[in-house]
Amino acid sequence: MQPKPTLWKNIPLTFLIAILQTTISLIPGILFLKNSSHGALILNYMIFYLLLSDFFQLVGKNTYKKGKSIPLVIYGVKLIISTILIYLIIKQTAIQFGIILLAYELFQMMIFSKQFYYVDSLFYSFTNAFFKGIVFNQLLTISYPFDYDFELIKPFVFSFLIVLFLTIFTQGMYSYLSRQPIFLLLGLLSLIGTYYLVVQHYMSQQLDTWKLISFIVATIISFFLFMKTKKAKKKEFILNLFALASLIIYYIQ
Repeated sequence: MQPKPTLWKNIPLTFLIAILQTTISLIPGILFLKNSSHGALILNYMIFYLLLSDFFQLVGKNTYKKGKSIPLVIYGVKLIISTILIYLIIKQTAIQFGIILLAYELFQMMIFSKQFYYVDSLFYSFTNAFFKGIVFNQLLTISYPFDYDFELIKPFVFSFLIVLFLTIFTQGMYSYLSRQPIFLLLGLLSLIGTYYLVVQHYMSQQLDTWKLISFIVATIISFFLFMKTKKAKKKEFILNLFALASLIIYYIQ
């Protein structure tokens, strides 16, 4: 019997990682949901939209690593479903939400193209962290009539840094240009930046002692499991679990 291609053999784990990434993108906003006038109305649509997007991004990065692209027909189906979900979100909110999500679709198109080596760039790292760490959480929490205040970003700086760490660290696993050492170093630097923020919040009494200790313990356990695991997909799963645990620890009331 001919063995299954690695991509299809890893589909269950890929889908599980996609679920984790969707949860990571929304958990801070969900915990702040009580302040939103419409967050609960679009939460289901956002979950389906991001789950679809995260799954296809993982598949797209797998094909990128091999120097290939997702078949146009399959990507077309994804675009049709995404368009329907964006339309449903607009109906519940406003056109501004649709514009933001269309910008995210353009971001994903860059991932699916092997032409620009986008997954190997730091622009990808920061854009992904900006959308998943800040933008999607604010879509759940911002209220009409959208008198935006940049102070609203502050609660989500931690989620931005966590997603940035997760993005950069996993980029090395998908690097087509063999930039693993660079992403490893940058990932560690982003984690140091995250710890700097956590310690600053603790020193200014914005963070409880149990949260600081829990974050340290989660880091130690996750990196122990990460170093002990040999398969790249399982390493990615562990990093996503760490990111999710960190967000729950930080944002839980």
